[in-house]
Amino acid sequence: MEQTSVEVGVKLDSDYCGKCMICSSVCPFEAILVDEKTHEVTLDIEKCQVCGICSSACPALAIDTVYYDVDSLVDCLKRATRVVKSEKLVLMCQSASAEDEVRDRLKNLGIDDFVLFRVPCVGRIPPEFILKALALGIKRIVILPCEENYCRFKNGSNVGTLRFLLMQNLLNELGFEENTLIIVRGSVKARVNVYRCIGCGNCASTCPTDAIRIVSPGIAQINESKCSGCGACTAVCPTYAISLEGFNHESIPQILSSYRSLIHEIKQKSRKPVILVFYCQWANFPPLDKPRSYFEENVMFLELPCSSAVDPLYVLQAFYEGFDGVMVVACKKGECKFEKGNELAERHVLSLKKLLSQVKLEDRLEICFVSPKYLGELENHIKSFINKIQTAQVECCSGGA
Repeated sequence: MEQTSVEVGVKLDSDYCGKCMICSSVCPFEAILVDEKTHEVTLDIEKCQVCGICSSACPALAIDTVYYDVDSLVDCLKRATRVVKSEKLVLMCQSASAEDEVRDRLKNLGIDDFVLFRVPCVGRIPPEFILKALALGIKRIVILPCEENYCRFKNGSNVGTLRFLLMQNLLNELGFEENTLIIVRGSVKARVNVYRCIGCGNCASTCPTDAIRIVSPGIAQINESKCSGCGACTAVCPTYAISLEGFNHESIPQILSSYRSLIHEIKQKSRKPVILVFYCQWANFPPLDKPRSYFEENVMFLELPCSSAVDPLYVLQAFYEGFDGVMVVACKKGECKFEKGNELAERHVLSLKKLLSQVKLEDRLEICFVSPKYLGELENHIKSFINKIQTAQVECCSGGA
């Protein structure tokens, strides 16, 4: 699809560019190009993955991103500290660790209460924000990058870690305490409940990294060194024997059930279709103060570690609770952080649509492929989906085909 007329989320201003080439050297996707003759620097938005590392590294502030820039981070921190009233800040990669596990790990370090910011990659956090956070009264900052081999943006974790180590040395020189800035690595992994596993092999055949095998006496075994934490295995396990750190299978049905009365209320007031959107955490970057599940007018958003983690039972329950449509939001083809997660999600959706066709609900389920780099792209897909459902409802009520 042609994207030239769509506003993008990352921009490079050549008038400010000092041609230092730092952005080009840190870009994990070779999306920043330098002309050998003129030394002009350009951004190839098609290659860009919106990691934000270039923007945070640019000394001339020539690269702008709409996601988690210094000003928005500072504003969010001011709001959060008024609520939490803590002098501790935790900055973590989305795939570095589960939030519950983070709290347990930090408790061992004597950190009980803190403000938590989950960002796609801590490599995008500019040093300027660290200094401003300290100026706002933050006494301790904990950085939680991904483990070296599990960064969703290739070198983002390493770039961020190196930058924070340099910042750590600077703070020591300025007289700050040694534990003002702490770095703790981690990564999300899948786990098997051996008492539930029936050895069906669905997980092993689905895993995109070949991290699972069935061992005697017929139990799934996960190789943590290969597990990428995508969650695809959780969606195909018939006994819910596999769980993902920070992603609780049981919580989603509970959330869906809790919205039943709200769905009815919205329909009574607005007469609009109420839509459920399962979105991959890498395909949509909501504001930091948005929870993983939230409502905006007649649309509910539910975050998943990967679009492949969509369980067909979630979709069926959504219709049962009163949602008029369900949309699965996956990363664009070729941009999946787990290589084939979006392809698995597409297969799941197409299979379920065939099942739903038996009750004429196949048009109420859709999958779309988007990227945060194209502003408004997801919103346009949602609006189109709502309009399609609304039109179908009108035709049904009027006796049309």
